[in-house]
Amino acid sequence: MVIGVNNILDCLELNTPSKKRDIEEIIRNQRQNNNENSSSIQLYHLIIDVDTTLERLYGGFYPDWLAGGEWSHLYSYILSLLRTCQELSLCLIFCFDGTLYRYGQSQWYYEQIQQRKKVNQIFKHLKQNKSGLPRRHLWLSPPAFQLCLRTILREINSSYLIMYQTWGYGQCQHQEQVKIYARQYDQSLIGIVSSDIEFLFSTKINNKNILLKYFSSKNLKLSLKGKLTLVEIKLNQLKDKFSLDNKQFSLLLTL
Repeated sequence: MVIGVNNILDCLELNTPSKKRDIEEIIRNQRQNNNENSSSIQLYHLIIDVDTTLERLYGGFYPDWLAGGEWSHLYSYILSLLRTCQELSLCLIFCFDGTLYRYGQSQWYYEQIQQRKKVNQIFKHLKQNKSGLPRRHLWLSPPAFQLCLRTILREINSSYLIMYQTWGYGQCQHQEQVKIYARQYDQSLIGIVSSDIEFLFSTKINNKNILLKYFSSKNLKLSLKGKLTLVEIKLNQLKDKFSLDNKQFSLLLTL
């Protein structure tokens, strides 16, 4: 089994109580930190790392994914999400990964094997339980999910959404390009929603460290009342959880 740094993050999320925060509260705190007037109508930005947020962008666990996806549900969910963001003067930046081998070829190969095993488990479950749906841990994004999502975003064409795609070849190319892209938003950027631990670390570009606020993609939730909540993950939480100092923690991540 290949264990990557993202497995460490999964361990933290499973074993640490999460404090959900309303996006409205996060924006209000950022406005205060920027010394802005409460009546300010500045547009804020939140980056969505699409490839690691597929289940939440689909609107959660719904049975129609087994039949290839019900895209009218996805369309209404994205509309509700953007409507909520519009009321809060929040622009969502959907970042699609256009690079090859995001985590390296060995990790990519391992992920393909795991997905194949999951598909076999789904078929096995359906064969044994014809009337019962597979459990949540067997969820896989429907085929052509990203294509349909792109089509929906283009069709909506809202001023409260931006589409951005990285490109290139090699490990961490996507993460570095997203961080460079995020620089242009400076104080208006809330952070990034992802499950990729690489975004927790700062990147030095042109002698300037770039560190994004990191929100767990597994805890992105839009309620029926239109409340958008997030859970922030901090690097210190990881170090404290495993009782490691900076040097020990850096060594752990390189193993």
